[in-house]
Order: sequence, then C-alpha cells, then structure tokens
Amino acid sequence: MPFAAENTLMIIGLVSIGALAWLFCAFTAASLARSNGMSYNLWMFIGLLTGPIGLAVVYIHLRVSGERYRRTRYGEGHQYDMPEIVKCPKCGESVPRSFDNCQFCNAPLHGGRRR
Repeated sequence: MPFAAENTLMIIGLVSIGALAWLFCAFTAASLARSNGMSYNLWMFIGLLTGPIGLAVVYIHLRVSGERYRRTRYGEGHQYDMPEIVKCPKCGESVPRSFDNCQFCNAPLHGGRRR
C-alpha cells in the first residue's frame, strides 16, 4: 500500500510542475505580446491553449512582425530610431546621446563639443 501512495504523490507533483510550466508559457507569451503593442488577453488565451508551442509561435511571430524588433532593426525610413545611449563620464549613468548634460548629475556629456 505505501507504494501506491508514493506513486500518487509523484504523479501529483509531476502534474503540478507541468501545470506551472504551462502557465509560465502563457504569461510569457502574453507579456511578450504586450511589450510589442499587441493584445495581452488574446495572447494569454492562445498561450493557455497551446502552452510551449504557443510561446514559440508568439516569439517567432514577434521576431518577424513585432514593432520593437522592426524599430530597432530598421527604424523609420530604414534608420535606427531608438536613442543611442552613452555613459556619463562623471556618474556613469546611461543617458541618451542627444542630451547635452547628464540628467542625473548635470555634468556635460560631450566635453563642450557636439558631433
């Protein structure tokens, strides 16, 4: 009789781990979609139905048609339109290159000259 109880606990544990992995795939698919401006609820539903396969599908779909990927890869008019980031020479924080002074310590970023 103890053997049957151990098998039951093992099966319950494996099913629980599988269910958590399935939910992880659904939430990850939904958050990837939301970060690219797509419907969170739709991709959550697709992720719940398909699990790991849905996660792979959303990743491939967003790599091909995702807004963030398209903007960082090609930009508007095929120019990179995300701000280039530089490190402040004084405090070391990341600041967009278009700033003249650091937004954190107000130190000049370009040494008095701009490119």
